[in-house]
Parts: sequence; structure tokens; C-alpha cells
Amino acid sequence: MMRNRVPSGRRRALSVAVAAVVVTGLMTGTARATPVGPVDLGTLPGDDESTVLAVNEAGVMVGLSQVGRSPRRDLPVRWDANGQIMALPTPGGTEGQVRDINSSGVSAGYVLTSGIAVPTRWDAAGQATQLQLPAGHRNAISLAISDTNVVVGAWLTADSQYHGFRWDPDGTVADLGALPGETWSMAEDISADGSIITGGGFRTGANQSARWVNGGPITELEPQAYSSGAHVINDSGVIAGTVSDTRSGPVVPARWDQAGVRHPMEWPSPHVVWVYGIGSTGYVVGSGYLYPPKRSAVRWDLDGHVTALSDDGRGADAEAVNADGTVVGTCSSQATVWFRNGERRQLGALPGGTSSRAYRITDSGRVVGTAYTAAGKSHAVYWTLG
Repeated sequence: MMRNRVPSGRRRALSVAVAAVVVTGLMTGTARATPVGPVDLGTLPGDDESTVLAVNEAGVMVGLSQVGRSPRRDLPVRWDANGQIMALPTPGGTEGQVRDINSSGVSAGYVLTSGIAVPTRWDAAGQATQLQLPAGHRNAISLAISDTNVVVGAWLTADSQYHGFRWDPDGTVADLGALPGETWSMAEDISADGSIITGGGFRTGANQSARWVNGGPITELEPQAYSSGAHVINDSGVIAGTVSDTRSGPVVPARWDQAGVRHPMEWPSPHVVWVYGIGSTGYVVGSGYLYPPKRSAVRWDLDGHVTALSDDGRGADAEAVNADGTVVGTCSSQATVWFRNGERRQLGALPGGTSSRAYRITDSGRVVGTAYTAAGKSHAVYWTLG
């Protein structure tokens, strides 16, 4: 639920500490039938580009249909599991974005009304409900939605400070505040049951990973470091990100369980690393300079051990991972899948196109991303792993 990067499809999850170890023993992570696709998801009539921002386990996708360059106009859209596109309404405005979708097909984003962002929730039929902002608040964007229809995001307060907010299904809205003595926070993602919100705050001049648990106040993820970033969360509330323990120390990956306890992940390199995705059972993926000078796509297993994914020395990015450790990303400008047995496959491009990118994968094997058409336009696409 990017936050960090773009939001992912809802990540069904078990506890890293307990359940993931049991479940993964049942999964093979081996290669499947030849992937099918890419399927071009197209655009709304008159538009020229599109992108998927989230997908749920039923294969329903949400994202944007776009036209123009400078300026660019975005319209929120939804595709059903068969790839049929539907424009989502933008009451009071002419454009907006939909950023996340839950398991029931309810999605969240915002509509631009007279240049002001208004948080919006669309039900499974596409009907829109907008959040009424408190007096003086403005530019509020919804970034994620739980399976219980709780929406989180950030808004500009009446005193011009960015704070995270929570919007409950009954219409109740709460300002999530900031760390003690500070003025800034961002709520970026939420667990499936709505109990854990993750995001960021600010302390002593540096960004800090933060979370809100069971409606409580903002708390910094422990132990405190010089700086940290809680980039991604799965549906059980397990968080992954990066930490710098000292001002001059290296950036290292880390994972926090549901209790907020930090678990280190291997990174035997002094060079930079990025964490991009966490799977439903606790696999984590990202990219970094594990073996400079090339940038490697990497996967961490449930014990925190890191593996550089094969790329024939060309460099790669890993962006998402599913329950059995299957990873998707990009290698040599082509959407790529890596299976846990080490096999790598390129997913292909659209006819006449030259490049593609994969950045979401469901546990059921739907991969979504973008690919360029023969006319050089970027279109939302999906593949099926079989």
C-alpha cells in the first residue's frame, strides 16, 4: 500500500514469529506453467496511459487512466478480474487518484476539488463517499484501506502541519498527531484488521519509523535509532524497512513483528539498500549494492538471510513477493519473475513495445505492472503465472 512506494495489493499475512514458519514448510516456491500475458488493460476513452496501483486476491485492480504530460490529468479507475475498465466517480472534481483496494473490493484515494485533495472511499459497486474535513484542514490524501474499511492517510492541519489521519467506516475521523515535541507525521499503510497503522514521524532532525496500535497514540518503532523508515506492512501488521543506528552508520534492513520488536536482516555490505515489499508470510524484497558496482535484486527469507537474485551480472530490482517467496521486479528493462528454486523468467512486453515492469504479485499468482506500447505509451498490464 506504496507510502514508501505505491501501495501494494492487500498482503494476507501470518505472524513472522510463529505462523509463517509453519506455512512455508508446505510451499514449494518452484516454477509454474509458462506465464500468460501481458494483458493490456488499456485506458479510458481519449486517454493515452494507465497504471495499476493495487490489486486484491480476487484479481480486482485499481489505478489511474491518464492523459497529457505537462500538465497530466489522472482519473481513478478500477479493472475487474477480467480486465474490464470502469471509471470511478470524482464528485465535485474532475480528477483524482485511487491508491488501494481491500479484499471486498472497497478502495480508497482522493478527488481533487478546486485544487484541494478530498479523501474518498469507493464501495465495491464504485459509489463514492468523501470525508468531511475538520475546519481549516486541507489537502488530505487517502493512502491505504483495511479489510475493515478503515482508511488512513495524511492531511495538512489548520496550522499548516502534515499529520496522519484515520477515517473509520462510521465517518469518525481522527488526527493521529506527531511524536512528542514534533509537528509532522504520515500514516502510510494499515493491517487487514485495522489494528496497526504504519508510517513515519520526525525526531531530532531525522525521519523515524512509527506506528499506531489499537487506536493508541503514535509510537516510534523500537529500539530507537538515529533514523529509520518503516516502508511496508503486511496484513498481519509485520513491518519491514531500513534503519541507521548512528548518524554516520550504514543503512541496514530490519523487520518488526506485531509486538513492535525489531528483527535484524542480513546485509553484509556497507553500501545502500532499499526495502520495497513484504509478503504475506514474511518474505521481504528490495534492491541494493550487495556486490558493487551493479545493483542487485534481493530477497530475505523468514530468518532474515539475504539472497541476491540471478541477473547475469546486469543488475535488477525486486519490488514484490508473495506467500511462497516468488518475487517480481525488473531485469534488463523487462518484467521478471524469480521463483524460490532460483529459476528466473522474463514476463515479456506488449507487441511492438520494448520494455515492461512488474511491481505487484498476489498469492494466487496474478502479477501486475506496466508495459510500453508500440506507440511508446505506458499501459497497465497483468500476467498470470498459472
